[in-house]
Amino acid sequence: MKSIRIAAVIAIILTASGEAFAQRRASTDYFLRPQAGVWFGPVTPVYTTHDEVDTNLGGGVYFRYNTPYQPLKLGFDASYQRFKSEGVNELTLWPVYGSMVYRLPIKFALAFQVKAGAGGASVEIKPDNESQWDPMGMIGIETSFPAGRYINIGLRIDYLFIYESYLPGATHNGHIVNTGITLYFNLGGK
Repeated sequence: MKSIRIAAVIAIILTASGEAFAQRRASTDYFLRPQAGVWFGPVTPVYTTHDEVDTNLGGGVYFRYNTPYQPLKLGFDASYQRFKSEGVNELTLWPVYGSMVYRLPIKFALAFQVKAGAGGASVEIKPDNESQWDPMGMIGIETSFPAGRYINIGLRIDYLFIYESYLPGATHNGHIVNTGITLYFNLGGK
């Protein structure tokens, strides 16, 4: 009888500690925290944009905030991208856009996220010295892993579509692929 009581007490302690561990693990899901971050990497013009300018390096900042639906976040991104060419053409972009980020429900050490968004891009073209804001759209994918309590490291690939064909005389739109290493800062929480 005494051994049954001891076994019951041990079972209760193990069950309670297992639940506490599960709660602790859920509270360390860094995706559930607001995040701010930076990225840096190659920015590559594709399609007709590649005919005008060359690949270069770019970078940006972003902020992500949770929504009531846990795998979904609301994001805000801004970046700087400057493209030169062997000729006289030069293109400078300042994309600014909002996005929805969805974490794929894959149980793995890496978090996989897909995203889509829209906004505007400040486009400066040389040697024409023209500057304007154009509407743009974006789709992308990211992966990241925790590198501590407050930092995640990841990789992002984004396709930016800059809509310019609405302008009189414009013959094509802008197409850019951004790839980069990201550094997320997990905000709030314990």
